[in-house]
Amino acid sequence: MIGLPPGTILQLLYIKKRLSSFPKGSKFLEIGSGNGMISTELLSMGFEGTAVDLNESACRNNEVANQKYIAAGKYKVVHADFLLLPDEQFDFIISCMVIEHLPDELLKKFVAKCKSHLKPGGRIIYLVPGSMQFWGIEDEIAGHIKRYEFEDVDQLAQDNGLKVEHRAGLTYPISNVLFGLSNRIIDKKESDKKNLSQLERTVYTGNREVLYKTTFPKVFNVVLNPIVLWPLHILQLANTGNRNCMILYFELTKN
Repeated sequence: MIGLPPGTILQLLYIKKRLSSFPKGSKFLEIGSGNGMISTELLSMGFEGTAVDLNESACRNNEVANQKYIAAGKYKVVHADFLLLPDEQFDFIISCMVIEHLPDELLKKFVAKCKSHLKPGGRIIYLVPGSMQFWGIEDEIAGHIKRYEFEDVDQLAQDNGLKVEHRAGLTYPISNVLFGLSNRIIDKKESDKKNLSQLERTVYTGNREVLYKTTFPKVFNVVLNPIVLWPLHILQLANTGNRNCMILYFELTKN
């Protein structure tokens, strides 16, 4: 198994903590599922769901990674534009590192589409890059429009007839400590991606593999695992209100 970066592991720990109270068998929709990492965690918790992504190769990887759930009829992967997805209702919708790619008009359509797929009492969960002071080369190669501040979350909810049920900053301080090193790795290995179009950069992030940035050799699993990183998880829990957090997690419900 390829190793995950510490920030990703911390995000997964927080997601599992928040969703641990959701009833098993709840149906989820993951938008921008990439290689299926988050879906795998959700399926292992007893949820059932659908994943949609624009990146065809990422969808294939997702199908391989979650084949046992697909075979059991508990999961399906759809290679498509989410905005064209047929109507279906879900208990919760999760989208990680997607809406920061969307200009205002498209964002409004995206959120409205999320609302149309949500069962009464359901939740929309977004994870986004946080704090504009940390805008860097990764935002440029990924095709980001912005990094979100806490106030942006409140404004997003207000503009779209939603209520913020929960909001938290994540991965502080480890992501901040590694920020400079991360930028140097990306500059060396991905700077050519800045020449792609906005859409091409967005699609590219669905299956992005950068050694020592998004993936690590499996030998690193000895230290890059939830048990070893648990103290950093406790530290991130103590700093969820810190404005320097580089990831924001928030849950929205219909008014």
